[in-house]
Amino acid sequence: MDNRNARIAAVAAAVVAVLAVVALMVNTYRNTGAADAPPPEATSTPIDGTPAPAGPITPTSEAPSPPDEGSDHEEAPYEPDAKTKAALVDVTVRFIAEWKRPGTPAQRAARLRPYATEWLTSQLSKVDPAELPTAAVDGQPAIVSATPYAASTTTPFDDGLRIRCNLVLDTTGWRVSEVLPEPTTASPTPTPTTTDATSGQNPLTTPPATPNAPGTGDTPSPTGRPAVGAP
Repeated sequence: MDNRNARIAAVAAAVVAVLAVVALMVNTYRNTGAADAPPPEATSTPIDGTPAPAGPITPTSEAPSPPDEGSDHEEAPYEPDAKTKAALVDVTVRFIAEWKRPGTPAQRAARLRPYATEWLTSQLSKVDPAELPTAAVDGQPAIVSATPYAASTTTPFDDGLRIRCNLVLDTTGWRVSEVLPEPTTASPTPTPTTTDATSGQNPLTTPPATPNAPGTGDTPSPTGRPAVGAP
């Protein structure tokens, strides 16, 4: 019995030894084959798009495109609507009618106030009625210039005179802010009040001068007013 067990153990040891030798040989063969194998070749993978240039990139400036000669960038001039035109004409007609109408300063102020600014009302209420135009209106006012908040009209008289009214828009509506003789060449926009060349005053809005006491030696002027400071 002991001899049989000894033989079995010897056979198993031999088998293990053989298997170890075989494993050692296989491992040695694999290492030798891996060392002798050539290195793998590098493969290039295509990249989508245009490859970058090898040299430095120089930025290029594009020439600006010329402007379109057919395009017009200018804004169209302001054109008042029919309601605004009617209001400008109506205020001008009513203002001139009350401006030519004589009366006391209080009466003239009350009649002019609905159609003129407060400053112009106070000035015109004190104008000497003798200085007011005696000619009659000879036609409807014409709108010569306008913006959303200011406008000018001219009204013809039968003696050839044309009266210019500059109007402004306030919270109560259109009001005349200036009245003056129409210049020879009308300007496209409302102009400052025209003044007399010698006195520096607008004859249409200048209050009458206070007469000097008699016996002072002042000589009357051609307009009927005493000439202050005359010899």
